[in-house]
Amino acid sequence: MRTMPLPKLPRLHTFAIATLLAFAGPPAFGQPEPELSCAADLSLLERKMQLDYAGYTMELRGQHLRDFAAMKATAQVRADSTRGDACYFVLRDFVEWFDDPHLFLYERAAIDSAETTRRAARVERRPISESDARTYFRNRGPRLDPIEGIWYDRGLRVAIVPDSSRLPNGYLAIVLSADTSIWPAGAVRARITRTNGNAYDVALSTSAFALVHRRGTIHRHVLLRLSPGIWGKEFPVAPTDSGTVDPVDPHRPVLYRRNGTMVFAIPSHDGFRGVLDSLVNANHDALAHADRMIVDLRGNEGGGAQMTESLEPFISLVAEKPSPFPTDAAYMLSSDDQIAFARRGFGAETTAFVRSLVERLRAHPGELVPLEDPATPPRAPRPRDWVVASGPRAVGVLIDRGTVSASEVLVLTALRSPRTTVFGEPTAGALDYQTASIVSISPREKRWYLGYGTITRSRDLPRGGMRGRGIPPEVPLDLSRVADPVGYVDRALMRPRSPAER
Repeated sequence: MRTMPLPKLPRLHTFAIATLLAFAGPPAFGQPEPELSCAADLSLLERKMQLDYAGYTMELRGQHLRDFAAMKATAQVRADSTRGDACYFVLRDFVEWFDDPHLFLYERAAIDSAETTRRAARVERRPISESDARTYFRNRGPRLDPIEGIWYDRGLRVAIVPDSSRLPNGYLAIVLSADTSIWPAGAVRARITRTNGNAYDVALSTSAFALVHRRGTIHRHVLLRLSPGIWGKEFPVAPTDSGTVDPVDPHRPVLYRRNGTMVFAIPSHDGFRGVLDSLVNANHDALAHADRMIVDLRGNEGGGAQMTESLEPFISLVAEKPSPFPTDAAYMLSSDDQIAFARRGFGAETTAFVRSLVERLRAHPGELVPLEDPATPPRAPRPRDWVVASGPRAVGVLIDRGTVSASEVLVLTALRSPRTTVFGEPTAGALDYQTASIVSISPREKRWYLGYGTITRSRDLPRGGMRGRGIPPEVPLDLSRVADPVGYVDRALMRPRSPAER
């Protein structure tokens, strides 16, 4: 999850999870310290939110503050009686109450090589072959849960089947082929519990046998978002979904054609700019003269807003409609963590911008500070001579509640274009507080970290914000009832648009 480009500033972005954790510090092995209680962790987590997360200060007022107090009291009771790994759910639910995709609990379960060896020796196995799994999936047909099937992520392939000991909502991910030699075929890689709708709690073993917890959601029928992480579905897959995900790495963008329409399916904005640029460059002439183009952002996990810049000339027009979420400034809540982020996140501290920002943050602890020095003249708007005015004639953008962060930036770009229509469900609503950082909640706590948005879109939030609501589509669709959303959008784009719709 990354960010939204803000006026008067360079295009900002968050770091990938691995990069963020590099700043959070390495795990400490050796003489262990006494484990903190879940109640202590909850107190530390809230304190860190209060110091670093602007939404805590800006939005806990009136009835919302009273609701928060009731939630906190319930969480405290749970924490007082919770031990060990189960504390994850107490802390996660506390953070998720804010309904902000850029505010999250990150679990870092690092174990040493000796513990990896011990866990590998006693890993649970289930005697199921790929042939048996495929036969089961074929026989069950439409009665399958959406999560049942063969899923993959680069070298890892698993069969997700019901767990007979936890019916009707329990499932196991059983290794068919592993991403590391220490994982044998038939080993149980994850235990999955369906919670509601298309959401699942996933207890996942990493390649090194560390146990982590993930919230799983299914998008486009063929993407399992594990936040962080994406698995792609290999089997069974409906004909309309076939070829819509990269067969090796489900994070990668793909380009396919539907009835002559060029469809870009983009599951992630994190690290695939070169891949997307190559697809656009190889098809530049076809795109410039296309009748229709579709950009499928359902389930997009976010990343860097710059990743899709090569697509924007085919989405935008020189003339623009007003933005539904205008932004005229950006702010940072001043804290020690925020100052540290500013010093590493915006370039060298020797630059005038970073030096000025750090000085102003230091001078105003606990306050919202503009990123741009008020004494600096505003930047000139970006020229729009890069727009490809000749085509495509009509563009459709597909979104859902998994469309988050940097992909929402592209949605806002699409909503301003007269030749583009946005279809689907409201997005995740992650751009009020953006550009995530991950920080330790305590020097003594090596497992739980807080992820939060470092940049605040407006000092008037929550007024005019999108948190909890998302960016609404222009053409709402109940995606649970539309068997082929891409086909629906393609047919809608064939219809000539009236001047009032442009």
